[in-house]
Order: sequence, then C-alpha cells, then structure tokens
Amino acid sequence: MSSSRLVRISSGNSVQEVLLTDVTTIGRQPSNVLQIVDRLVSKEHAVIQRRPGTDAYVLSDLDSRNGTYCNDHLVERATMLRHGDTVRIGSTSWRYVAAVPLELPVAPDTIKEPSLLEESPASIHATMQLDVAHDFAAAELVLDERMLRADYDKLRLAYTLSIDLHAAHDIDELLQRLLQRIFEWLPVDRGVVLFVDDTKRDGDIVDRLVEAAMLVRPGVKWGDATDIRVPRSILQQALGHREAVLSTDARLDARFGHAQSVVLQGIRSSMTVPLLTSDRTIGVLHVDSLISSGLFVEKDLAVLAAVSRQASISIDNVLLQRRVMEEAALRSSLSRMLSPNLVERIVSGDLVIEKGGAVKRVTVLFADIRGFTSLTERITPAEMIAMMNEYFERVSNVIFSHDGTLDKYIGDAVMALWGAPLGTDEDELQAVRAGYHIQEVVRAFNEERKAAGLEQIGVGVGIATAHVTAGYVGSSRTMSYTVFGRGVNLAARLCGLAAPGEVLLGPQTFEAVQNEIESIELPETRLKGMADAVRPVRLTGLRNRG
Repeated sequence: MSSSRLVRISSGNSVQEVLLTDVTTIGRQPSNVLQIVDRLVSKEHAVIQRRPGTDAYVLSDLDSRNGTYCNDHLVERATMLRHGDTVRIGSTSWRYVAAVPLELPVAPDTIKEPSLLEESPASIHATMQLDVAHDFAAAELVLDERMLRADYDKLRLAYTLSIDLHAAHDIDELLQRLLQRIFEWLPVDRGVVLFVDDTKRDGDIVDRLVEAAMLVRPGVKWGDATDIRVPRSILQQALGHREAVLSTDARLDARFGHAQSVVLQGIRSSMTVPLLTSDRTIGVLHVDSLISSGLFVEKDLAVLAAVSRQASISIDNVLLQRRVMEEAALRSSLSRMLSPNLVERIVSGDLVIEKGGAVKRVTVLFADIRGFTSLTERITPAEMIAMMNEYFERVSNVIFSHDGTLDKYIGDAVMALWGAPLGTDEDELQAVRAGYHIQEVVRAFNEERKAAGLEQIGVGVGIATAHVTAGYVGSSRTMSYTVFGRGVNLAARLCGLAAPGEVLLGPQTFEAVQNEIESIELPETRLKGMADAVRPVRLTGLRNRG
C-alpha cells in the first residue's frame, strides 16, 4: 500500500497526517475519508484518486462552493500532484508528500553546479558563521598601530550605522543609508539588498529573493553595471549555511568555477552576508568589485557580518511596523462590511479573498424603513440622525452575528450579502435567520422608543438568492466590494413589497431553507423590472432558532 500522504500545514506543534487511499474523499461530512470541519468546506468538496498501477495521485474539485487550490491556483480540471505541492481547502492547507516523488525530466542543456557540500580546494576565500563570527582582538594584543587604527575606523562606522538605522522609519530610506555607509567604508563598486518574498511559500529560498535596494558607485562602467545578478552559487552558500561568504577572486575560487554568471559579470571580489533575525531569514546583503581582486580580507567580512546583524534587527523592526499599519488599515476597511470573526481570519491569513470579478451564488438581503419620507417631515434632523444611527447599529450587529457582509447603506435601506466575498453551505439559512432577527430587533427598538415617547418605525425585509457578478468597483480613489444582477433587483423588489414587520423570500432562497422555517406561500405577482411573475414566500418562524 502506498504511503503517500497529506500533512496539514500548521503554525502549532501538532501534526496531522492523512494516508492516501485509492480514492480519498475530502469534505465536511463525516462520511469522507478526510473530514474537514470548516464552514467554508462543502459537504463533498474534493477527491484525490490514485492512478491504477502507479504511485501517482490526481486532485479533482467536486464543484465545491469555494473551490480547491493547488499551489494557490484554482483547480479547474484534474491535477496531477507532485511531491511538495500545497493543497488549500477552505481555511486549511496541506502538503502532499509522495511515497515515490515524481521527477521532472532534466533538459539536455541544463548545467548542474557542483554540490556545495563537496570539499573543494578554493584558491583564496573565507566563510564565517554569523553566530560565531570572530570578534576584534583585545587592544593589548594588537601590536600594529595601523591595524588598530583601521579597526577603530571600522568600529566607528558600525556605531554610526547603528544610529543611522535606528533613525530611519521608512524601509527604502533605511536600505539606502545602509548601502551608502558601506560605500564610505569599503572600495566596492556595487551593492544590493535582496529580500525573501514571503508571499511565495514554495520553492528554494534563492528563487524567492527579490531586489529591495541597489547602489552603484558613480563612474563604474562595466556592461550594464545596474544589472546586479548575484551568482546563485554564492546565494546558496550564504543562505543554505547561514554564512557570510568572502570570495577574493571569484573567477579563481573553486567553489564557483562552474557558475557562468560569475565569469560573465567579471566579479573579482565579493562579500555576501545573510540578513537574519532570531527566527527567520529576511534576505541577503551583497557587495562586489568588478575591477580589483583580493580586495577584501576576513576582517572586512567580520565587520560586514556585524553590520548585517544590526541591519537585520532594524529592517525587521521597520517591516514589522509596516505590517502592523497595513493590518490595521485592512482591519479597519474590512470591519465596515464583514463580521469581526471573518475580519480576524482574513487578517491572520486563514482566509483569502480572491481578487477580481467573479460569478457567485449570493443571497442578498434588503431592509427598508416604511414611510421614511413622511417620517423625516415629522421629527427634527437631530432626532432623525440619532434614530438612524441607532437603527443601523442594531441591524449591522445582526448581519455580522450571522456572518453576513454589509454591502452598503442606501438612504434608510440596508443591503447585505451572504456568499460573497466568502461563501458557506449555510448562506441562505444565515440570511433568512438574519432577516427574522432584524424584525425582532426592530420590535425591541420600537418598545424602547414608545417608552420614551418617540415615534416608532416599520421595516420590510426582502431576501433573494441568485448567481450574480461580484467584485471591487469604483474609481481610482474609492473602491468598494459589491454585486450586480437579477438577484439584487429581486431582493430589492421583495423588500419594497414587504409590509412593516414582514420578511419575504424569493423562490431559490425558499427552496434552500424550506425545511428549516415556517412560512406561507403568497400568490404569484409581477414585480417591477422582472420579466417573469414571482411567487414570494412570507417567513413566519424558524424551526431551529440558531
């Protein structure tokens, strides 16, 4: 029996593994081989099948409501799984571990670099573990005054750099200050800082590096000096072993003898140091010379390693501040339309809102105050604003408590969605429960207003389900998430038809929840803008008061 399996990707200490059978069904129901208790997972969500006579497995989506993803790509057809693939279903992600990893064919012209673990006699080079980098010798042990002065200059630079980095609050400013100080200290021609792209979760860390800052000494003319392509072999040595790497003449260094990018760029001397925090790798700092060989010595590498430690702390702090501000802005934006529990899951990364327009099955709810225009003529503006703010607050809380999305306020009306931007198997039922509880909230609100001698209000609610177009729309200055289509118009028309205290449902909504509610079917009627007659259903009660 194959030992291929799915391993749940989790930030915690617990590990969950599922051995794959010939047919591994995945879904929310207990009858599935892999049951995932998640409201974003359909009852029968996906299946992984073994190809007969092989150890190959194929992933297929079973027309799930929220889709199945492999390596962040929507699975639209049967997809062959390869060792290390990430499968996302609902809010959980799984790593596919193959019993016999499938190997891709290697192109005939592929040049394989020598293993970094091989013992190769290097001409002139040095590496240094950052956590055991050599300190400067004690003053009494330094007999050469010129060496002592040189060490002092370098330490003074490190001290100045620490002040510079501490004062920088913008990441671009911080990186430019870092490179400028290094250029003042060393006769380097070029410098570059590469960051690890955290949005890319798979692949070699070297493949996830992106340029964050670059500096070229004025007057350097060697081909396109701004095209700094750090040799992969050097990056693998620095990041793979968490080492500072010194190559005194990269063309002669045996470790990089097969790295064509070194020869083509003419790099004679280089130093490369990883940027590390206590728990992760931020990126790498690389400086090089295109002219002089033997330019740097091990003492230079030790100082650059010390500088990288200072820079890593400052960079991590600035990036953390940026993430906190971005999360605060995202949380503020999402909290206006989503329930708090969904907001926190999106900000933490458990849930992902897919960008761009899409056709979704959505349940739309409209709630509208009856006789609002005449009401505005009978009470003062101050009273009107106070009443509407209190009304909207209570209705919004009901929508959020049922995991709805608050689309917008339209005058005295409220528009809410279920199924967009995120959907579950209970969207229709949650929307109907919300409509029922809105009327309960309005009745309690009216009792308070009556006791205070204030005028009461009546609210009609309309709910309809249909496939609509959903996405972000607006101008370059203001964007908002909303939906368009017949279902929106039908919900609005049902809301207009509903009497005060009444909730009217469209046919598709009723079909989805009929076993969960008490209701009365009304005669067919033609609604404005609707081509066909519609038979509304009046909601009279909930069988399960969830």
